[in-house]
Amino acid sequence: MRRFLLLLGALLLVAPLVTGCDDDADKAVNDRFTAFLDGWRKADFAGFGTLLTPQGRTLDPAAAKELLAGTEGDLSARRPTLTPHGKPRIEAADATLAVGVAWTLPDGRSWTYDTAVHARMLGKRWQVYFGPDTVHPGLEDGQHLAIRSTAAKRGKIVAADDSPIAAETPVVYVGVEPQRVPDVNALVQHLDAVFRSVKVDVDVQGLPAKLQAAKPDAFVDLVTLRRTDFDQIAQDLNGAAGVRTREGTLTLPMTRTFARALLGTSGPATKELIEASNGALKAGDVSGLTGLLRRYDQQLRGLPGLSVVPMGDEPGEPLFTLPAQDGAAIATTIDVKTQQAADAAVAATAKPSALVAVRVSDGAVLAVANGPGATGYNLAFLGEIPGPAWPVDPAKLGAGTDWKLGADAFPGRSAPNGVVASPLGYAAAAAALARGTWQPPVLIRGTKAEAGAAVSGTLSAPNLSVGVRDGIAYCAYVTDSGSAAATPISDAFLAAIQ
Repeated sequence: MRRFLLLLGALLLVAPLVTGCDDDADKAVNDRFTAFLDGWRKADFAGFGTLLTPQGRTLDPAAAKELLAGTEGDLSARRPTLTPHGKPRIEAADATLAVGVAWTLPDGRSWTYDTAVHARMLGKRWQVYFGPDTVHPGLEDGQHLAIRSTAAKRGKIVAADDSPIAAETPVVYVGVEPQRVPDVNALVQHLDAVFRSVKVDVDVQGLPAKLQAAKPDAFVDLVTLRRTDFDQIAQDLNGAAGVRTREGTLTLPMTRTFARALLGTSGPATKELIEASNGALKAGDVSGLTGLLRRYDQQLRGLPGLSVVPMGDEPGEPLFTLPAQDGAAIATTIDVKTQQAADAAVAATAKPSALVAVRVSDGAVLAVANGPGATGYNLAFLGEIPGPAWPVDPAKLGAGTDWKLGADAFPGRSAPNGVVASPLGYAAAAAALARGTWQPPVLIRGTKAEAGAAVSGTLSAPNLSVGVRDGIAYCAYVTDSGSAAATPISDAFLAAIQ
């Protein structure tokens, strides 16, 4: 401790000598260091007594706790692991203990370094000195530890041919500044017409109440648009009094309709996601909100670049730096052309609808489409649709078993009068009967699917359209409708993939 040495000459004149051979002195100073490290670990020095700053100022337990929290700065909510390196080194009235310090940083990575704790015999008691350079030898008086981060490049979700189907996409955040709106009702009518012109569903009727509750200069969020969609109506929006825009990027599916319920959406991390992230997410960070983008958010976002800097009036040179680690690619079995055909087939349905396609040879899920009425709900995977009995024990066709699909899905169950399954469950069962053995459907490449029992028979379901053609098993479904509504969907799909 640099400043500690300034007091050495004067204090040695009055301090009694303590030799390294004195066992009592060894125990006494070791006990003091142990108690100090316990207090540091807990960020609470109650019961320890007083400490001294390097300048000789007395710190009571409350003042020491305050100094520790202020010095640890951005790490103060975490607690370090403190490991003494051997025994204290005693020279006359001075003692030094080398200590290893290990922090777990917000993203789970570690920062380790060595520091030293100093003590001096004053009167008949070892007095421990505590200052910023006890926390880290690179800190000076008035400085604290600050974390600076740089974002990693987010990963992508890719199709079977490794082409991106969900990737970083330029977006425009559209909002309204209350104090700049002269006529709220006129603005609502204008915005409703503008958004309808590009078939973007935005609820603007609640805007007046939001503006009234917001601060005059607030940015009241209205909608997030893909840049390509915004460009079509930019003139109409920019010319509206009170409308404000901000630009950014989000990980989004390749189009607004492409496998949207499966892939999901991303956006600013919610309070719930932040609290569940153990410090990995903070306000303003982008996170997956639904679908695969949420399920695999940790892998997609990678690890940010982190540096710990001594912060005073200005930041100092970094004490520790970790490079960013870009997000991973999530490799799916989705076939782009098959998915586009499935999306087009359900696009015109008014009721919630779904279509799933599974390759018979290996169980790969080729397409997962949900009709417009299904909004963000993945009816294709999660729907619970009753049907008649299957030609074999439903468990032999995967009902009620763990598919290890890599996405949320209803695996089906037996029912008194038949079976309850999702469209994916029906398509997977049809594929198994065509193949002759059960195999769980596969969505994420690299997943090992074990073959099950031999099966045979024909699957029929009057409220669905289920079948196999050219090596592809399919299931189409329309809510509260029969096969008469589902068959045109499957026919359109099969015609498109020929």
